[in-house]
Amino acid sequence: MEKPPLTSAEKKKLRGMAQRLKPLVHIGKHGLTESVLAEIETALTKNGLIKIRFERDRAGIQTLCSEITEKTGAELVGGVGKTAVFFRDMPEEETEPAE
Repeated sequence: MEKPPLTSAEKKKLRGMAQRLKPLVHIGKHGLTESVLAEIETALTKNGLIKIRFERDRAGIQTLCSEITEKTGAELVGGVGKTAVFFRDMPEEETEPAE
């Protein structure tokens, strides 16, 4: 079941929360390699809201952002300069039934 896209109000709230975050992943000149993609997956699963720093030009950053959203299922919340913020719902934790 696919979730509906975030509303602009939800994105605004997430951007505000992301201001205090440090970039968890840095994407350099080698681009979106399998290891970088695995790192992004791990960060999204653990945190839900992550900031990524790019070492590319503007067109390259846009291309990478669309690749990331396509391959991870995360949504681009916003970006400034060479930094972008992505959000994906964290998986529900399995809780043990109370006895």
